[in-house]
Amino acid sequence: MINKIINSLVILILIVSAFSFIHLFKKKSNSNFSNLIIDVDSAFLDNDFIKTFLSNQISSDSLSVNFNDLENKFESISYVEDVVIYKDLIGNLNIVIEQYIPIARIVSGKLSNNYINNEGHVFPISSRYSKRVLLLHMNEEFSTDKEFTSSKFGKDLLEMINFINKDEFFSKIISEIEIVSNKNIVIHPQFSKQKIIFGYPDNLDEKFEKINIFYKKIVPAKGWNTYRTVNVKFKNQIICDKS
Repeated sequence: MINKIINSLVILILIVSAFSFIHLFKKKSNSNFSNLIIDVDSAFLDNDFIKTFLSNQISSDSLSVNFNDLENKFESISYVEDVVIYKDLIGNLNIVIEQYIPIARIVSGKLSNNYINNEGHVFPISSRYSKRVLLLHMNEEFSTDKEFTSSKFGKDLLEMINFINKDEFFSKIISEIEIVSNKNIVIHPQFSKQKIIFGYPDNLDEKFEKINIFYKKIVPAKGWNTYRTVNVKFKNQIICDKS
């Protein structure tokens, strides 16, 4: 009698365990992505935007999602540089997004109202987020597609911008770059009134060293606003003009 009771209990436990396992398996298999893990900084895109965009791409009860297709849709967003989407072992939908990081903002010319990143990719400004970066005044002569590096001048200009941003001193004193005729560049400092005539964006080490000499040696002796222009475009010369 006792053996029968024990056997019945064992069978009952096995049945309950089997149903629990099946229920758990179905719950994981039929995950509706309510457990969503988003890894994105709070710049151009945030969690709310990602959730809204996701809801427009897949239904809440989707059982199979083409992650490659979904990644392509996210990459079509102007601010997304890279995205990885995957479902983990417990049913969470993970979305990891890397956004473009602006290093300069174009404020005039054909490409106005766009940022560029350190590789020269052009992408639009946003009403949601604004970053304080170097300003670029570009005339109508300069024309390019969504990559600065599509032209030699674009590559050279990008190298100059990166040079400024990586330098602790120049990144603080230079606020704007103006491209004038014949691809010549004029630098507008942040703390003084004079214009720095840079010329074509080449010989960066030499030209910026002359700018460094101007601020470290000439300015302390003559004053911040003594000169109207400072020309460093010619080899081995710093031409300061008061007029």
